[in-house]
Amino acid sequence: MKTISPELTAHLAGAALTLATCWKIERRDGVVLGFTSHDRDLTFDLLDGGGPLAYVAASGFTRSNIAGLAGFAADNLDVEGVLDSAAITLEDLRAGRYDFAEIKVFEVNYTDLGQGALKLRRGQVGQTRAEGQVFVAELRGLAERYSQEIGELYSPSCRADLGDERCGVRLPPPAWQASTAYTLPQVRDAGTGSVVRPSAFNDRHFRCVQAGASGGAEPAWNLSLGGQTLDGGAIWETGRALTIEATVAAVTDNRAFTLSYGGDAPDALLTGGVLTFTALASPAPANLDLKMEVKSWNLAAKAMTLFLPMPFDVAPGDSVSISAGCDKSLAVCRDTFDNLLNFRGEPYVPGNDLLLRTPDAR
Repeated sequence: MKTISPELTAHLAGAALTLATCWKIERRDGVVLGFTSHDRDLTFDLLDGGGPLAYVAASGFTRSNIAGLAGFAADNLDVEGVLDSAAITLEDLRAGRYDFAEIKVFEVNYTDLGQGALKLRRGQVGQTRAEGQVFVAELRGLAERYSQEIGELYSPSCRADLGDERCGVRLPPPAWQASTAYTLPQVRDAGTGSVVRPSAFNDRHFRCVQAGASGGAEPAWNLSLGGQTLDGGAIWETGRALTIEATVAAVTDNRAFTLSYGGDAPDALLTGGVLTFTALASPAPANLDLKMEVKSWNLAAKAMTLFLPMPFDVAPGDSVSISAGCDKSLAVCRDTFDNLLNFRGEPYVPGNDLLLRTPDAR
């Protein structure tokens, strides 16, 4: 049930209305924007914990009709506005910065904002598209979530994503620190114990194999795989870095390019991983902080191919980091990441062939 102040209720019952529609958008990166259909900017506190916000009229918008539906049918609407370099830009839309952003749509009496808000709809941004200098965003209502699958099914492959809370593999691990107590990991559990990366990238991560306090200065790391480094009272064992750093050397297109990389990350380690642009050769922030899944990695040719092209031009000199991929199989979880205890699949559950087999089958 919607709560409306008595003053706004009385205004809505009047013959002449002075209403303005506002929408508040909260992007996943924490940016909060406000827009209004009024011809002047409005500053209003929606009383949702975010405090007063300026709702900008220069980037006003129009919306489709809002219909309240009984039952669980999705009650979506479209919001249309002008692409404005000071507000919503084509670059931000193409970069996906508005994907799944939360939107709140409401009306106010612009002659008396103290009357409060008439809340119309709340949901998330769905599909967005640009048509010339106009953008159209689909607002999916809360009922949309009832049409999505929530829960998990038995599967021979792992349901966790590499590096998430259930997996525990650290991509990347924290940086080494002086005079710090480090602990031993449990067998087959990559989420326990201490793993560190050096202060300067050297294509290696280091796992604690003797618990103790680190020294006062960073040690000279042994870079041989399986080698050990004495560090105060702790001892580290050398392993491959699960997140590497490199720069773009030559570009075929926004999906395929070669890297300047002197390490030895094998093809299988990075295939299926995630590439992130950490710094750009040009001053424009285009691809900065954007991510894309890796389709293939060829160490011999230093060739990187992404599943989809980046939304903006990739240039030689761009800096990237690439985290390891995982095919979610039991063998990779056990042998590559030593993380069998956190495997979230059922590889030994009988399949359909056993279920359909006749009783006397051999």
